[in-house]
Parts: sequence; structure tokens; C-alpha cells
Amino acid sequence: MADASIAPAVLRALRISTAHPAVRAVRVEGSHEDGSVWAELDIAQELPSAWRVAGVSPSGVRSIESVTIRFPSDFPRGSPRAFLRADFDRTHPHLLPVPKSLGLPPQPCVVQAFPSELIQARGFSGYLDQLADWLDKAAMLQLNNPQHGWEPVRRNRVDDEIILDPDVIRELAVPSGECVVVATDYLRFDLGDGKRMMRVALNPAVRVDPAKAQCSESKVSETTARGRGIALVVSAPDSDGAPTVIDTAVPEDVETVEDLMHRATLYRCAQILRAKLDHIAFRLDQGRFQACPLPVIFLVRRPFALVGSTSSIEICPYLLDLEPGGDLLRGIGHVRLCGVRDDISVNLLRRASGDPVEADRPRWALLGCGSVGSKIAVHAARRGLGPTDMVDRATMAPHNYARHALLPEPDVRGGAMAYKAQVLAHTLLGFRQEPRFEIGSVEELCASAEGRAELGDCRLVVNTTGSSLLREVVSFREWEARPRFADAHLLGAGSVAYAAFEGVNGNPNLSDLAAESYRILAKDEGLRSSVFSAEAQAIDIGQGCGALTFPMPDDRLSALAAGLAQTVCGYLRRDEAPEQGTLHVGHILSDGLSQSWTSAEIEPRIVVRSGAVEVRISPRVDSEIRAAIAARPGVETGGVIVGRYSQVGEAFQIVDLLPAPPDSVFSAERFVLGVQGLRQSVRQLLEESGGSLYVLGTWHNHLVPSGPSALDAATAARLALRQFFPVLMLIAHPDGYSFLSAELGAQAFSALAIERVTE
Repeated sequence: MADASIAPAVLRALRISTAHPAVRAVRVEGSHEDGSVWAELDIAQELPSAWRVAGVSPSGVRSIESVTIRFPSDFPRGSPRAFLRADFDRTHPHLLPVPKSLGLPPQPCVVQAFPSELIQARGFSGYLDQLADWLDKAAMLQLNNPQHGWEPVRRNRVDDEIILDPDVIRELAVPSGECVVVATDYLRFDLGDGKRMMRVALNPAVRVDPAKAQCSESKVSETTARGRGIALVVSAPDSDGAPTVIDTAVPEDVETVEDLMHRATLYRCAQILRAKLDHIAFRLDQGRFQACPLPVIFLVRRPFALVGSTSSIEICPYLLDLEPGGDLLRGIGHVRLCGVRDDISVNLLRRASGDPVEADRPRWALLGCGSVGSKIAVHAARRGLGPTDMVDRATMAPHNYARHALLPEPDVRGGAMAYKAQVLAHTLLGFRQEPRFEIGSVEELCASAEGRAELGDCRLVVNTTGSSLLREVVSFREWEARPRFADAHLLGAGSVAYAAFEGVNGNPNLSDLAAESYRILAKDEGLRSSVFSAEAQAIDIGQGCGALTFPMPDDRLSALAAGLAQTVCGYLRRDEAPEQGTLHVGHILSDGLSQSWTSAEIEPRIVVRSGAVEVRISPRVDSEIRAAIAARPGVETGGVIVGRYSQVGEAFQIVDLLPAPPDSVFSAERFVLGVQGLRQSVRQLLEESGGSLYVLGTWHNHLVPSGPSALDAATAARLALRQFFPVLMLIAHPDGYSFLSAELGAQAFSALAIERVTE
């Protein structure tokens, strides 16, 4: 122990070993020429009493196991290696893959990462804890267990990569047992010094007859070649009517074709594989088969699901790099080890995003495939939630690429000479989420029963056009089976993000939510200055051409669009859509990097109709009206109503109130609105909301259920002369509301116009 040639770090590890409760003895074998130090540790297992007398478990693990530890010369930066006795049963799982040609004893897989990382974090005693725990579990046959999951065969060395969709490939494990031949695309990389690496992508949808295989290869560069070939996917047939389960774990030691056939024998599919390999070898020997990389993939059913998977089928891939005139017929040849990379699929994207894999992909539509719409679509697609339907009538123009999610095609002048919906759909196909797309305007689509039916089954329809006209059209359009609509766009020269989601049956609808958002924005000094003072600017996109838009860099648009995508995906991920509507507003802070987001739930409107006109009242306003009435029992009271009037929907949207001026008259017979300070209150309202909210009319109450009185009608007619849209007189009574709407008629307008001309 006091050998001066042993480094202090190793001596420290040996002292820790002698004190470890599972270690019974430590014997130092000394230093080797490469500077490494070897020591033998006797590690005790707590065997059950029935096995303790024999000193060995049924799995072959002894009550005292001698384990040799090799400390490298650069320990503790370099990782120690543990070697079990040479006759230790190699069918135990969690053994490191060691080529048979090296003649080394089995090595336990103590930790998934490098042992040096574990030692750095928990000290050498932590490494010994893991080693002792490994031996205990090996004794109890618990290295693989249903709670932890079956550990796949570990490979420390990977020569090539196989790209496949594991869910699709596992479906090829059929009861009859087959060797399915599928098409592949591959890249061959020359790494120099005679070394190479292959990346092979499987296409299981294309089955190939080896006798008709069109294998080929062409140079991409001096060091890279691209080609097409085939792969063999092999599974064992069922046994006695039940799936064949392989419960034997063996370390990876396949090096030759002969080893590969031994492995096929273990997996009970050697005969199936041999028939296909002999066929290919025969044609290759005759020059009737183009030499190419030939993956061989075993689908091995284990007793329980693999670690991190819900499937019990392990994918075990190898690769034969075929060469003309090879000895494949005689089973001679080198076998390369492969790592599996999942191909792009919805499940892969969901796993990478941390989303539930088993969830269905809901049907949802994207209206508008411009900058914001394309970014939301791509963000959603990366989570396996890409839109299923898209509508846009515009074509891609060169200036669109300044902020669009798609990249210009380098070989096509002008980027892509196609419709936005078309090129975006093509991109989403790469995410395995090809949507149906419509070239045309949303207004035209919604105008017909057939067009509305196309969107009727959608869980959500997201409007990203930023068009206020489209918002009004979809809000008040009669819809046979109305889907939920949402708005998602930018405001305030691209500094504010806005997302709104309708309530059940379009109550509140997008127009209601917009009116509520104006009230919320008007109360925030920072937001209202950004939103209500910003105007779109004309930017030149060519001589004699221009476009009205907010000039902004892509990074800022992308930052806010990511938040919008998050709100859309969050809505789609909900098990149940909420009854109420929701608003989300985000904005860039003064440092240009930070963001602040707020959300609000918007309750369904109280809707009162009379003919073609309707009044949509915020429940919050209703509460304020009822509170004002309760505060003055036995008399009529009232005030000023604030909101917006939708000309498309012929709807008054009431989102706020102005209190009755102090000179108002309150009596049991009538309410007379005063004027003291009213002009200043209205001016402040218009300034704070940028004119987006305004006075709609007045409200007052009747003490008994009734409609408008003659006095109400006369007052409404008089007020109609003062504004350019219908005036609203809202009447609250014990049973609800009634209203009177008046607008300057054509005859009155002509008389008023003549009077003004005369003046």
C-alpha cells in the first residue's frame, strides 16, 4: 500500500476501498508499464440465507466476488475499469461490450456515463456503491426488471448509424416471422486512413425484391457518396401460438458474419436470415447485385418493456458493407456495429419536446401562412402538433423571406415561386405532418356552407392574418357547426404579441375579445403607448412597389411568435377546452430582450337581440350596473356605456362604463344624464384607447320590467344626430335588459346635409 510508484489519488481510492462496508479485502497487484495500477477487491453480497450456505446464488454470483480494478495513469481524470472473474456468466445484462478477440474478462456496466464523472460527483465510495449494487442485483437477477425496464444491448463502439421510425419498424415483427427487405437511402463518408462511416435511412413503406433491387451509388464530393440500397429486418416466428420471447441478455461481441448467425440463432431467426443472405450473396457473386451497405436488423421481443419505452421489442442493428466478389456465401466478412437514430416522426418530435407521445394529433386550421402564421406552424410541427388545414391566397414574394419561417431555395431565383400555403405544406411534410391546404381567401371559404363544413371538425381555427375585417366576418358569420376560433398576431410595430381564444359557441367571439383587449391595453400606460400610437409604415419592395407593414427584424418577430406558438400548442394540449374565452398579451421590455406576458379569462357575453341588432354585455359591466342600481333603491339611475360597434355584425359590444356626472337627476320617474365633467371623461377615454373604445350611448334602469318609453325614443333620436353610427340606449330592469337603437336615417341625413350646405 505504501508503494512510492502509486499516485496519491490511487492510494486515496485504495484507502477508501478498505473502509467500504461491502469490501472485505484489498490486494494491490502493482504498477504496469503503461502507468496503470491494478488492485483486486473482495466484495461481499448479502445473499438470502438459503443460498448463503452454498456461497453462491442460482445466477452464479458468489457471496464473495473478486473484482479487479484498473486505475489508469491519469486517474481520477481517467475512468477506472472493473473486471469480473473470467468465468463469470456473460448472460447477465449490463455488461460492457467487449470484442471476443481481445480475450478480456467480462466488465460490469456500473454507470451509464463515464465512471470518472460519478467519482467526481460522489467520490470513489460512490463508485464502489454502484459496483456493490450491481453485484447484488446480479445475484438476485434484478439487473433487468419490469420496474426499471429491459436494458438494450450496450455498444461502446458504433461504426455506422441507422435512421428509422421505431414504431413503424416494430410493426414488421409479425407472428409468422419474416425477413422483410426494405429500401434504404444512405451516405458513405470517407474518414481517411481507410476508415469510413455510413448513415443509412430505412424506408419501410417500400418493400424490395432482392432480385429486382435497384441499388446505386454516386459521388457527392471527394469524401462523400450517396446511394440507394436495401436492408433486412428479421423477426422470429411465434412459438406454440405465442410470441417468441428472448429473455437472455448477452453483451455485444458480434464481429463477423459467423458471429451474426450465432446471434440470429439466439434470437431464433437464423433460418429465415440465412435464406435471404444466401440469395443476396449468390447474386452478388454473379455480379447481378450492386454492392452496397446492407443493414441487418433483428427485432427481438423481450420479457417486458425496454427502458424509456412502452414496447418490449428491442431493435438490434448491424451492417454488412458488401463488396464485389466477397465471401458472404461462406459466412466470411466483417460486421459493423450500428447505433439507431429515430427518424423524424410525430412521436420523436413529441418525445424531444417533452410532450405526451400517446396523445392524438388534434385537427386544427391555420388561416394565413405569412410570417407569424408560418412560425407558429413550424413551432407547432416541431412538437408534433402541426396544423392539419391551412388557408392562404398569397404567393411567396422575395421580401417575405426577411421574416418568414421558410428558407429561400438557393437554386430558384426569387426564393420559391409558389403559394405560401403550398410551400409551407411542403415543409411540414418533412415533419411527417402534411396538411391539407386551400389556395384562396378565408372570406370566400367561410361564405359557403361547403367551405364552413371543411373547418367544422377542427378543434381550433387560428387566424394569423391580423385582419380586423376577417376577425369580424368569422365572429358574426352564421356557422352550422362552429369550431373554436383564435387570433394570433403582433401589435404595436411588432413589439406586442396578441392571442385570443373564443369561448364555447363563439361566446365571447374574437370581436368581443378584441374589444376587451382594448380596455385592458388602455389601462396599461406602457402597452397603450406601444399599441395605439404605432402605425404601419410603407416599405419599398421594388421600384413602383410598396407594402404596408411594420418594419422589424426577424429575431424580434420570432421571439414573440414563439410565445404565440406556446399559447396555441398549450390550448391544443388541453384535455378540455375552457368554457370562457382567454386573452394573452406579451411585449418586449425596454432592454429589447426580456418579455412580459399576461393572461386574462373573459367570461361569455350577456346577449340581447332585437331584429338584426344585438347588444353584447360584459358580465363585469352587468355587475357594475346592478351594483349602481342597488346603491339607489327606488329611483332610476344610469350612466354612459363604453365599447365598440361592429358594423359587420350589427352588434354593440359593451366593455366599460362611465359614471353618471354629479349633476345628473335621479328620481322614481326618470333619470336625466348630467354633463358636468362628461366631456373631459370622454376625451380621456379616446386618448387612452387611441380611439379604439368610444361612447356607444347611455344606460338607465326601469323599476319594473318594461321596454323603452316614449321619452327614451325621443332621447335616442336626439342623440343619433350627434354620432356617425347607431346610438344605443340600454335599459336595465329586474328581469334583464332591453334596448333601443337609433341611427340617422336617409331622409334626415339629406335634410341635415342641405342645412349644412346652406349654412
